[in-house]
Amino acid sequence: MLLVHLTDLHFGCADIQALRAASKYIDEQRPDAVIVTGDISRNGTANELSAACDWLRSLPAPVILTPGNHDVPYFNVWGRMFFPWTRFRRVTAGLRTDVWATRQWHIVPINTARGVQARLNWAQGAIDEGQIKQACDALARAAPGALRIVITHHPLDWPNDAPIHGATIGGASALSRLIAAGAELFLAGHLHFASSRLIGTQALAITSGTLSLRVRHEPCAFTAIRKPSPDVVEAEVLQVVQGVVQSASVRRFELNAPMRATAAELHATS
Repeated sequence: MLLVHLTDLHFGCADIQALRAASKYIDEQRPDAVIVTGDISRNGTANELSAACDWLRSLPAPVILTPGNHDVPYFNVWGRMFFPWTRFRRVTAGLRTDVWATRQWHIVPINTARGVQARLNWAQGAIDEGQIKQACDALARAAPGALRIVITHHPLDWPNDAPIHGATIGGASALSRLIAAGAELFLAGHLHFASSRLIGTQALAITSGTLSLRVRHEPCAFTAIRKPSPDVVEAEVLQVVQGVVQSASVRRFELNAPMRATAAELHATS
């Protein structure tokens, strides 16, 4: 099984070379699925969202996505308050945005972005009780042996070494409950930062880099996720340097009950 995790495309300030390189990689590798964790646009305009969705539809692999905080009408407060997702839902027609269940994986999308919030930084995420319950119910319906994946734009638990700091409201509680419900892999974006790490001893969290010009201290990047055997998940960080995809690191995590990681660094290049 091969999954490609993309995030933070930010059409409107996308890195065209990085997009071409990622598209070429997907065309050559033919992954089973492409998972996109939000911020497909810069300012949530119709043109940006449409261009992003047209690019996703052009990929030679099935796509699932969830929105990010930049995918609301970013500078339209009225729109953010009363119809934050109308435009996103319209332009994503035909793309998968709901639970995706196969014998190999069970992907549960959760929208952690909000048009407005009761705090100063509206860019940060939140997850509510209804979303947690719905996701737990969805995870319970996974086929035996399927990799249970939760996708959000914001990490439910932000890495300490991330280039920006913040918190997802309700994230810590949600993480514990989703793991108890069987979630094994959490994919997120927002940070423009490639990371893979264990959450406790039972789940693996991955964030991927951006494919936009809004890089933070590292090149554009995305992640290839493989399951070479029933008990192993492998995360490969793929950086785009001068329009060429380069493998930056590969980490392998062994899944037991509970999860145990060898966290072996198979190779790394600067």
